[in-house]
Amino acid sequence: MPDSTSLSGYSSGHCDDLIAVGRILGPHGRDGSIKVKSISDVPSRFDVGNYLSLSENGSVAQGTVYQIAKSQPTGKDELILFLEGTRDRGQAQKLAGFWLCVPVSEVPTAEEGEYFHYQLIGLKVRTTEGEDLGELAEILETGSNDVYVVAGQDGDVLVPALSKVVTEIDIDGGLMVVDLPEGLR
Repeated sequence: MPDSTSLSGYSSGHCDDLIAVGRILGPHGRDGSIKVKSISDVPSRFDVGNYLSLSENGSVAQGTVYQIAKSQPTGKDELILFLEGTRDRGQAQKLAGFWLCVPVSEVPTAEEGEYFHYQLIGLKVRTTEGEDLGELAEILETGSNDVYVVAGQDGDVLVPALSKVVTEIDIDGGLMVVDLPEGLR
């Protein structure tokens, strides 16, 4: 593992304390820079000087924190980062597959009636008739509206993220209620 910084403001606990904001795809070049797929909507998330915590599985911090030394966008949701302490391709290669995280305190507050993906993943999904469909496992971004992938015993159900379909979201109760249109199963 490359040299890193340990900061008191960064938790080494579970995902309740950290939010994944990107995934390291692999090294870029020979200087220790890495290619990252961003999953953050915060425009300044990967600015020079910011700190990112490393997580192997996206839910538990490794206790390793890196400061961004250089940042270069390369596409819609990909960028090249050079992290303090990574000096060569070999060190960068060891980071491939790891998640980059920030403390929950650095996540902006959502507007009323809006939710971040991390808040929705894992919610139990039930129909307005009381049928349990399963758990929200993934969110697909389609351009016009998101689509929720609900994993259940009878397979996956794709639920459009529309207000006429998603009738209730209770983050604290861990539940989403949906009114499925005909033909969605």
